[in-house]
Amino acid sequence: MSSTLPKYDVFLSFRGFDTRRHFTSFLYKELTRKNIRTFKDDQELTSGQRISPELENAIKDSKFAVVVVSVNYAASTWCLDELVKIMDFQKQGSLTVMPIFYGVDPCHVRWQIGVLAEQFKKHEARKDCEKVPVNLLSSGLIQTGSISYQTGQ
Repeated sequence: MSSTLPKYDVFLSFRGFDTRRHFTSFLYKELTRKNIRTFKDDQELTSGQRISPELENAIKDSKFAVVVVSVNYAASTWCLDELVKIMDFQKQGSLTVMPIFYGVDPCHVRWQIGVLAEQFKKHEARKDCEKVPVNLLSSGLIQTGSISYQTGQ
């Protein structure tokens, strides 16, 4: 890890459809109110888009990643791609990951059962040539489900 200070204290990873207008917005407001430098991507993304270099840099330039795993988080290839990057930086020792399971049972994440299993089946069935290998995506989610966590309703 470099000796320079990270640009952000926290990188927020979340599924906008599920949590942007309530939980994630409140979390972001509280973090910034406490002078915690927080990155929150507010773009509405088109299906199939890949993570941008700017977003990857924001992850790399953060001390912590708070991953808000919600019901539709795994339905988004973008979120899963972002999660793979987050877990890569965690493995390198440059990022600490803190998952929050919002309306999702952490066991369902860890074992990929219920709605999450259905979402991964849909990813596997996709025919586009840009798809990320599902085993790589599911590995990131399983790792997240194995970290100590907080649950939110």
